Amino acid sequence: MKAISDYLLEGHNLAIVATWFTFAIATLYAGGQGFIYKYKKRRNIPYTGMKFNTRNITYISMMVAVSVAITVVISLTLPVTVFPPIRVAFEGIMIKITGMIFGPIVGIIVGLTTETLTMMFVPSYIHIAYFLVAIGFGFWSGLCSYAFKWTGNRRVFSITLITGVIVSFTGLMWFIFRNVTLENINFLGIELSPAFYPYLFLIMMSITLIVVYVLCAVLYFTKKTYWLDTVLPVVLICVVTELICTIIISAWGDSGFFASGGSDAYISMVVLRVFQVPFKIIFNTAVLTTVYSVLRPLIKNTK
Repeated sequence: MKAISDYLLEGHNLAIVATWFTFAIATLYAGGQGFIYKYKKRRNIPYTGMKFNTRNITYISMMVAVSVAITVVISLTLPVTVFPPIRVAFEGIMIKITGMIFGPIVGIIVGLTTETLTMMFVPSYIHIAYFLVAIGFGFWSGLCSYAFKWTGNRRVFSITLITGVIVSFTGLMWFIFRNVTLENINFLGIELSPAFYPYLFLIMMSITLIVVYVLCAVLYFTKKTYWLDTVLPVVLICVVTELICTIIISAWGDSGFFASGGSDAYISMVVLRVFQVPFKIIFNTAVLTTVYSVLRPLIKNTK
């Protein structure tokens, strides 16, 4: 067991594993959609999946243009956006929205295209991790968007999946960081011992889960069923993209930008990002829910 933990925490192996996991799921999804398309075509059944017609391509191009334009305009007024983590955070909003509306495949295309174009207009630190993060944002948001179909009594599936993802991630991080020898990390002038890392994941993920439950309870008991059916899938998207893309994969790029890029630098970035999880999920949920509620009715007939 210790050998597995040591391997995952060596260099940026954990980010590589998360990347391969993302591409494996994406491959299975693409293969499944291809099978469904051929099956329906042979039996003359209308295909209800994403179609690359002129109208959809126009909307997709518009989403890419808006994402790039917003990032460029913000970078002109706030130079701090040249820092990759901040730039990717702004890009991620429209990438996730596109994935939510058009699905995983389009999300991947838009994520890669947006990151490439943004790098051309806003020169910054280039690292493959940020391209992978953009792709992951698009894919996972598109895949999790199927949860929008779980309304009414079926919303329990969304709550169960959110809980399962958070608990599984916490258990995995506890297992990985439980028996490893690492250096202390300085956080806001406080030295954090490696022995505290597993408990840090447990505490921050528990806070995240409590926040999600409180939000759901408030919406449920105040009879805001429409918003509950909208917010739950958005929370699922925020949780999955934050845990897989931001904490694990983006930390790889951050370790190369802010530090030397070694194992300790990568782990430091992972640990520091964990502190932000509850706050970022609340913020991203509010932003994505608002933007999605505005844009979705305008593009509801594009699929």
